[in-house]
Amino acid sequence: MLRTLLGVVQSGFRLLSSAAPAGNNSLDKLNVISLLAQAGNAFRKGQPMKGAILLGAATIAPKHRKLSYLVQGAITIDDLRKRFR
Repeated sequence: MLRTLLGVVQSGFRLLSSAAPAGNNSLDKLNVISLLAQAGNAFRKGQPMKGAILLGAATIAPKHRKLSYLVQGAITIDDLRKRFR
């Protein structure tokens, strides 16, 4: 499991260093790091589907910021729905 988390972090750093579109600022980088941390936490908690979705959102975040925010918001709404059930 530790190898999986380290692999997620390494792929995130490679993703940040490559493919830097115009207008890439620290908020975009923070979004990618946040998505990767959430994905690692989901994998750690035994939620591979949620982790995979968040990892996918992290890979598209540098080019499609709004779509990654949409995915992150949908997962948050689903978590809140499950918590208040």
